[in-house]
Formats: sequence, structure tokens, C-alpha cells
Amino acid sequence: MPTHLEWSDAIGKRVRSGDWADQAVSTVTKIEEELAAAGDEFGLAANRRENAAQLVDYFMEEAKVVYVIYKVWTAGFVDWLRSQGVTDAELDAEVARLGALLAYPDGAPLDREARWDALGLRVGRLANGIRSYDLPVADALVELEGVTEDWRRLHDRSADLMAGILAYVVHRFGEPALETCYRAIMEPYLQERYMVFDTNRTPYEETLDRNLYISLEAMRGHLVGPGRRGDIELVEEEDRWLIRFDPCGSGGRILRGDPIEGTGSRVLAPYDFGVLENAYPWTWGETGVCHYCAHCNIALSTIPAERWGHPVRTVDPPLWRGPDDPATNRKCQWTVWKSLEAIPEREYERIGRTKPQLPVIQAAPRQQGETPA
Repeated sequence: MPTHLEWSDAIGKRVRSGDWADQAVSTVTKIEEELAAAGDEFGLAANRRENAAQLVDYFMEEAKVVYVIYKVWTAGFVDWLRSQGVTDAELDAEVARLGALLAYPDGAPLDREARWDALGLRVGRLANGIRSYDLPVADALVELEGVTEDWRRLHDRSADLMAGILAYVVHRFGEPALETCYRAIMEPYLQERYMVFDTNRTPYEETLDRNLYISLEAMRGHLVGPGRRGDIELVEEEDRWLIRFDPCGSGGRILRGDPIEGTGSRVLAPYDFGVLENAYPWTWGETGVCHYCAHCNIALSTIPAERWGHPVRTVDPPLWRGPDDPATNRKCQWTVWKSLEAIPEREYERIGRTKPQLPVIQAAPRQQGETPA
């Protein structure tokens, strides 16, 4: 069956069809597959063109998940800085510095809203051209590559802008303030995306598929993986799913640098975003955590464990140890555990907690003379 879109009552929106191995393949690749199957002649394969066009639309859905988070969070960080007494003049100077660093390769400034609008128009034209046969397959593939590159450039600069502002938080107020800042701006995001995993409301196993799906969807939107197309390494084990990014399109790229554009690690000059030099429960007890990466701990592990007792996912991030060190360049790994029992004590200890005692279901007492089943 070709990959297509279908409605999910469980998630409340359109999702991609396919098993979990298929979900780890980028939507860009899936569009290419549909275009190749459709060809340029009108006929029995016409539905494959429509399918490709719908997947182009869905590419924007994946991108939108990330774009909105970056837009809302960055504004929240700036508001938090103002609440701490940072003046508009100081903020304007820092944003201007970051803007100069994050200019496009042709020197054009970063204007996120304008670039997003332009991307939407380009994607819409691509989808319409595929549907109407106005675009031959060869031209559609070239345009798809251009659309993907437009999103990558906007995505990466948006991630860098957020990382730069977080570095400014640490520079002005010290490392512990980063956790305070994150907690102050994350609540709407947590309510919208993660409160569904509250086991006081829904049993853990009933949200497992949703957990895995939105993990893969979001990271396709981050354009993770080789060539930055959204390809994910997914491994199933008896008690867990391992989701790996090589690199992660946000924190991993911030640490490693950007080989596509030929720019270096954002930890170093001229960016000087740095990393967390001390270990905290919200950095998994590790040093060298990227300021940006710390949100994965706070949102996926620490706050869920505080509120309903367990992480939503556990994370093993790359750690800055120098530009050529294996720890810096290792894959980021998320783990989705298949049951609460499977989550090991270590994952609680890393965030400064103790694994809660899970309820034991007692078997009904046997009547006298009854034999065990």
C-alpha cells in the first residue's frame, strides 16, 4: 500500500499511514515515491499524483509543529527577560547581534514570518502543480528539493535564534535561571502536547502509539538525519522503542555545526552560545548539555515525573566535549518505554528522583481445594 493520509480519532488530526518502520522514513522520500509511481501520463496512476500532493500538504503540517513552537517559545523567552529587568535596548542589541550571525548565505536577514509565508505559497504551488499535471514529475522533484531546502534554512536559523537567546539568559542570570525560564514559558506547550500522557487520566499503554507517532512526526519536521531530509533510525526491543537522530536537526546540529552551509559549532566563536558547564537534574546529571537540549529533559522527563510520576520519554543527548569528540558527535537517542514497569530506576535517578512504587495487582484468593491455573 502506498503511504497516504488518514484521519486519526486518537490523535485528532490527519496522520500518515504505514507501520512504524515506514513512519521512520522522511515525508520527502514518500513524496518522491508517489511522484515516481504517478508518472506524467494521465491514467490509472492519477491517484498517486493526488496522494503526492496531499503528502506535500502534510510536509507543511510537520513543519508547522516546529515553526509554531519556535515562534511561541522565542517570544516567551524575550518576555521573560523583560520581566527580569532586561531593557528593550539591551534586548534589541542582542537580537541584532544574533540576526547578523544568522543571516542567509546571500546576506539576507532572518525574517521568520516573511520566510514562512513565502514557504507556504511555494508549497501550495507545488501541490497544485502536481494535482493539475502542470508540473512534470522531473520538475516537481526539483521543486520539492527547493521547498525542503527553504524549510531547512528557516528551521535552522529559528533553532539558532532560540539557542542564542537561551545563551543570553545564562550569561545574564546564571545557569540555574535557564530552568526557571523554561518553566515560565512552557505551560501552554505542556498542556497542548503532553498532558494527554497523564496516567491519572489515561493508562500508560493506551497512549503508547500516540507517544511514538508524535515523536516521529515532530522529528521528521525537524529534518533530522543524513542529508537533513527527516529520516530517523528506529529500533524496536522487547520493552522499548529506540529513536535515534544522526544528527538531530536542532540541538545536535547546534553542537556539531552545519556541513550543508559550511558553518561551525554554535558552541564556539563567532556564535559563542556555549553549553551548560555544571550538572543538574534537568541536564540528566551531565555537563556539556546544550542550552537548547535541556528543554527535552524538562518537558519530556522532569515535569511529567513531577506531575504524574514518570517520564513521557527518556533522552540520551550528545554532550559537548570538543568539536571532534565522539560524545559531541554521537546520535541523540529518545526512548519510548512500552510500560511503566520497563522504565529503569536509572532514568529516575538521572533527573533526581526515585522510581515510584507501582501498584501490585493481587490475584483473587483461591477456594479451599482449588488448584492453580
